[in-house]
Amino acid sequence: MILFKEFDKKNYEDLLKMMLDFYSSDAVDQPIDKEIVNKLLDDILSGQYAIRGVEAYYDKELVGFGVITSYYASEVAGITIQLEDLFIKEEYRSKGIAKDYFKTVIKNHPEAVRFRLEVCASNVKAIDLYKRMGFEKLSYEQMIFNIEDTEEEEEIF
Repeated sequence: MILFKEFDKKNYEDLLKMMLDFYSSDAVDQPIDKEIVNKLLDDILSGQYAIRGVEAYYDKELVGFGVITSYYASEVAGITIQLEDLFIKEEYRSKGIAKDYFKTVIKNHPEAVRFRLEVCASNVKAIDLYKRMGFEKLSYEQMIFNIEDTEEEEEIF
């Protein structure tokens, strides 16, 4: 049986281990520092931010997690749910957990007009799943600007 629950503090160590595995894998563009992963988990559990964590269970065993945020997107004039991350332990993949996860998230967010995710081009298996579920590839690049990469005295722009 597949089940999803909000992140629970009692599972902190198990969640942290899975998150560290995910954020150092080839599923992400570049590895994420342990300090950032710890802060992310703490921020999710605090409930202070517009970010949620979802625990994935298979036969009552914690086998994965998802991270979700939401925002108003001008291109659709409505709420977009950003499916930030999805991790399922290797031995539990191809058991329908990811598909059920997406169905559950979509069902639980009737306010959303779009669901969006990122995937590394090398993650062919995930891309195939997402396409079968109806996700379409966007044709533009994303860019970032990290404040922490600038010197304090340095003028921005």
